[in-house]
Amino acid sequence: MVDDQIPQYANLLKQLYIFQGFNDVQIAHVVKLFKPFQVEADKVVFVEGTQPESFYIVYKGKVKVTRQEKQGERLLSVLGPGEYFGEEALLFNRPRMATVTTLEPTVLLTLNKAVFHNLLEQFPSIRTVLTVTAESRHLANKTHFDWLGEEEVIYLVTRKHELFFWTALILPIFLFLASIPILAYGITGQGSTWMSRAGILVGFLLGALSVVWAAWRAIDWGNDYYIVTNQRVLWLEKVIFLYNSRREAPLTQILAVNVTKSWFGRILDYGDVEVRTFTGGIRMRKSSKPDLFASYVEGFKSRATYLQRQMELEGIRRSLRERLGLPPENGTPPPLLMKPGFRTRPRQEITPGSLRDFIDTLFKVRYEQSNVVTYRKHWLLLLAKTWMPLTLMTLLVAFALYQMREFYLGTEGFFGSIPMLFFYAVLFMALFIWWVYNYLDWSNDIYQLTPEQIRDIERKPLGDEIKKTAPLGSILSLEHSRDGIIQLIFNYGYVVINVGETRFVFRGVYNPDQVHQDVSDYIEALNRRNREIEAEREREKMLTWLMTYKTERELLADLENEANWQVNPG
Repeated sequence: MVDDQIPQYANLLKQLYIFQGFNDVQIAHVVKLFKPFQVEADKVVFVEGTQPESFYIVYKGKVKVTRQEKQGERLLSVLGPGEYFGEEALLFNRPRMATVTTLEPTVLLTLNKAVFHNLLEQFPSIRTVLTVTAESRHLANKTHFDWLGEEEVIYLVTRKHELFFWTALILPIFLFLASIPILAYGITGQGSTWMSRAGILVGFLLGALSVVWAAWRAIDWGNDYYIVTNQRVLWLEKVIFLYNSRREAPLTQILAVNVTKSWFGRILDYGDVEVRTFTGGIRMRKSSKPDLFASYVEGFKSRATYLQRQMELEGIRRSLRERLGLPPENGTPPPLLMKPGFRTRPRQEITPGSLRDFIDTLFKVRYEQSNVVTYRKHWLLLLAKTWMPLTLMTLLVAFALYQMREFYLGTEGFFGSIPMLFFYAVLFMALFIWWVYNYLDWSNDIYQLTPEQIRDIERKPLGDEIKKTAPLGSILSLEHSRDGIIQLIFNYGYVVINVGETRFVFRGVYNPDQVHQDVSDYIEALNRRNREIEAEREREKMLTWLMTYKTERELLADLENEANWQVNPG
């Protein structure tokens, strides 16, 4: 390793979370173990399925991580300066799970297999971090997070503690156990024929309900994730068919991270992690390993802040060099340069009003498409609108089936005949149209949050449409409430948004805390974009002053030279 490169490599290692807490002596020891490896663009570093030989850190350049699947090659991530890869196969002693290829001329810092394992023996904290990262990336690759940016890398994925998975199954298990003696009573036929049939029916229905309930609880637990990437902290929450939420906070906007654990939580290692930002915060409840999660957030927050400062300084230097007519330094930006913000991967858009769109959002009370969040009123309010036609349809079907049975058994006459069945079908269709009208009346009454505006849209089926909009920048205050025991139990209520003298009221929305947080996050994102634009203007203004000063200095120097020539023409 060239001596004059060691300080630069050491500066890189200091910013990595795996070396968090290392002093200068330890960093100096570790950096000497790494060997630089220069690779041209479009060269394969290693291939999926091969045996692992080294651990890698990107010093300069970029690499892409891909995997072969049935439908073709899948891009997993793009790694830039300061990101590492190759740890999973070395840690778990298995073949490479992906192929890594350079996207541009790249410098990698490498550790061979023996040195890597020796380093883990010397510093067990590195093994802990790398193991958690490898497990998190493995889970993320299986889950296919479509919001992940091309240059965004997941470092930690956790869920609620497993204790709450098992406690969520207690009631379904008790219901299943209760169904067994009822079913057994019906099968053994100890009572009358009617009682036996009722026992079989009730026992079967309770057993099936308990299995479906348990499966729903298990999937619901598995759909909640707490995530740390190299750019942000996220809480993903999904309720099947009803709700899909993503709360996030950019690392550079985080003010503090707090951990709260009960006495029982200290024993089993679970608790609440609250990430505070300028506009509020994200509270990740019942998180497994909350101290580890908080440590990751703090570590990557420091790194992101450092990268942002480097980016701003580099932007000023490059703009100044361009104004002065100087060539770029080495033709490439320095290591650890991070682009502002993050960009999600392109995904297939759903055409508004399409059949796919309708099916995908049929009963959802919150969904997001192309950075526009749409809220509907709570499903309980849908039930209040549609319970009458739904009840009448159910009774009509039950009555029709009963009459058909009696007709074919010969105990009834006209009511089970073909003409009456046609009458039942017409009546059922009328009730169904009634239900659809009420559903559309609920579905078309929406509230939307865009990167620039809030919208309140009310559209009557076959009737008028009323739309109110307001810019996010004009919002003065936010508040939300739940009124009464019903709203508290079913978690819905009101969100009031004050815009000048106008009040936008999002009525009956599910989880008003989430809606409040969404609006706050979008306001902060808008303010962040405005601050970036203002910073660019200030930079341009500063450069204009510098260039004007340079021009005036050159003009003054020319005048001085001309005066000296006139005094001393020889």
